[in-house]
Amino acid sequence: MNWIRPFTLIAPPADKAHLVASRSYLTYSKAELRDKLERNPYSYLHVIHPTGIGSSKVKRGTVPFFEHVRKRYLDFKSSDWLQFKGKNCIAIYRQSTEEHACTGIIGSLSLEGIRSGHLKLHEQTLKRREQLFAKYLHTVQCNAEPVLCAYDDSSIREADAIQNILTQHTEKRADLDFTTTDQIRHSVWILSEEESTDLATVVQELSPLYLADGHHRVASSLALGSLDGATNHSSALMAYIIPESQLLIRGYHRELKDVAWSAEQWEEALQCLKPHIASERISRTDLSKPSAVGIVHLHAAGQSWVLDLRESSVNCVDAEIIQNRMFTGLFGIEDARNDPKLRYIPGTMDSQRLIEQSDSRTESAIFEMHPVGTDQIKATADRGGFLPPKSSWVEPKLRSGLFIHEI
Repeated sequence: MNWIRPFTLIAPPADKAHLVASRSYLTYSKAELRDKLERNPYSYLHVIHPTGIGSSKVKRGTVPFFEHVRKRYLDFKSSDWLQFKGKNCIAIYRQSTEEHACTGIIGSLSLEGIRSGHLKLHEQTLKRREQLFAKYLHTVQCNAEPVLCAYDDSSIREADAIQNILTQHTEKRADLDFTTTDQIRHSVWILSEEESTDLATVVQELSPLYLADGHHRVASSLALGSLDGATNHSSALMAYIIPESQLLIRGYHRELKDVAWSAEQWEEALQCLKPHIASERISRTDLSKPSAVGIVHLHAAGQSWVLDLRESSVNCVDAEIIQNRMFTGLFGIEDARNDPKLRYIPGTMDSQRLIEQSDSRTESAIFEMHPVGTDQIKATADRGGFLPPKSSWVEPKLRSGLFIHEI
């Protein structure tokens, strides 16, 4: 079974790619969103947020709203702001910063292959979100953001051959090449139908792939065929496939709100956890991020502690231990996904900024997490388990509208 395939690719023209591609809608503040919509007519935000800013009679997340998205998408195509690039295409995409670079394949994964276990998952999805996104796909009839997948390039024998092919193509001039204001460079090479077919033949042995980001997009694609009236639906979904060694995984920090404990109260509580968590108060001078899996920094009451999680292992991630021993054990928080006392902070924030944030909010504590290890992610996926919510902040983050897969 050919489970990694070329697909009909829609993408912006070279002169407008930097204007069309957008970050996730949810990452923009209201002011930023207004600015983008008012100042950049080419932004894909006009497609995914078609009713603009302000009052609208069309409620976001409803079928009438999705119909507006579909209309705006077709408007972009008719204006040539999104163009047909080929019927059987694979693209090579490189995202690079001063800190990190990754190069991989934009292709499609067959849903049959996913159901057969070629793609390993590690996050639990919400049924209501699966159904909502499935309705979105059914109405809009396109997907504008690939899911992110990784393969173990240390053990898959085809990894070197794939890398050699990618190197041959990326030595040529890119078809799209631009840098966005967040200082990320985006480079795209669109392969011919013959080149795409040749590469697809080589990558068939990339199994299993591990899903790094996009669990709800996968679940909604799988659910699409079960919707009422969904007679025509895709047999594949778009994916960005990169070597595991090029994944950038950061910690996903936790803020515990509405806790006005003194340093002495924290010390007393930590002593009670001593059989499971060793703790030591540490100086904040030049404090860096946690040094290893199993190490967490706690910032609270104007002080910082290093926590050594003695239960940490390949089968028990730090977020699970903090949830069970701290949030549930000390504060009675059972629902880590929805409890208003918990807030999640992306791992792009460094230690000093986390300390400043903790000190500015006297009734909160911040748990600075070390990144989950790829061995922990794979072990969880291989046994069919799930990581706790917001266990890892994975990069690269992909832009919407740079690649379109039509259903």
